Amino acid sequence: MKNKVLPIIIIVFSVLIIGVNIYFLTGKRVPMSDSATGNTAGNLHNGGLLFEMNGKVYFANPSDNDCLYSMNVDETNVKRITNMSTKLISGANGYLFFYMDSSKKSSNLTGLGGATNQHGIYRCKVNGDKLTCLLREYVDMLQLCGKYIYYQDKEKDGFLGKIRIDKSNKKVVLDELVSPACYDDGFIYYTGVKSDHGIHRLSTATDGVSDFLPGSYFYPVVTDGYIYYMNGEDNYSICRTNIRSGDTETVTKDRVDSFTMNSQYIYYAYSNGNQSALKRCNVDGSNQIVIYEAITNSLHLTSQYLYFKIYGNDDVFYHVPINNSDAVSVCTF
Repeated sequence: MKNKVLPIIIIVFSVLIIGVNIYFLTGKRVPMSDSATGNTAGNLHNGGLLFEMNGKVYFANPSDNDCLYSMNVDETNVKRITNMSTKLISGANGYLFFYMDSSKKSSNLTGLGGATNQHGIYRCKVNGDKLTCLLREYVDMLQLCGKYIYYQDKEKDGFLGKIRIDKSNKKVVLDELVSPACYDDGFIYYTGVKSDHGIHRLSTATDGVSDFLPGSYFYPVVTDGYIYYMNGEDNYSICRTNIRSGDTETVTKDRVDSFTMNSQYIYYAYSNGNQSALKRCNVDGSNQIVIYEAITNSLHLTSQYLYFKIYGNDDVFYHVPINNSDAVSVCTF
């Protein structure tokens, strides 16, 4: 009898061990997809302070030292996720990726948590669980490109690096401090830094680089077959180039400080001294209107609102519905 019971006990025990291992390994595994992409280029160029995913908006709350919060797209159900300031927010498959540092902390943070000194690229679940530091570096920009985060590292003279979202395969991609914000269909479009200021294209499949658009162009955004950018050769106006044909046209002759966009509208900070304003036009430049008369920055779009800040007041977000159903107002989250 004992000879029969012992093998059964061994088998049951082995199955339990395997089950426990599978449970813990599955719990630690981060979902990865080659098609994953993070925040929009326009939002990231403006600091990556808001990011929409699956009906939720994740944002750096200026009323709480830029700590990471979540809310519904209609600005209800506001919840705090982190206790330290965040920016460059992206995400996919139930996880968020962002830069976090302890230069600013929640006013509600006390004790040992308030004395920590942290910085770097972090990952967590959308509810804040499983907060993990992927990279302890000072970073100016990051973008989720498939299974990897490409990042602009300020170490020494600066470089473009990448790290897989499971914290493996860290690598220097380019010995040049270029921005990976503009990612579309397997390519990063970036402005050259060292030898020129034209737009180049990097394949995330091979990390190979090719010239794309010679000139002096900044803050590229790819939307619906066009690449939009600020033209440094023409008073920082907004231009666009058809990616297939190469045809280029001016969208607006206004001098622009920054812009963000969706598939219908371009929102931009018009720079003209006392006449500076937040403006909107169609993606082809038509139907230009003034939204708000002030020097503005930090322009971000969600599916419901345009968010922005006014120069000299970083502690407050303003917003306006993108369907023009209401006037500009101060955010109260």
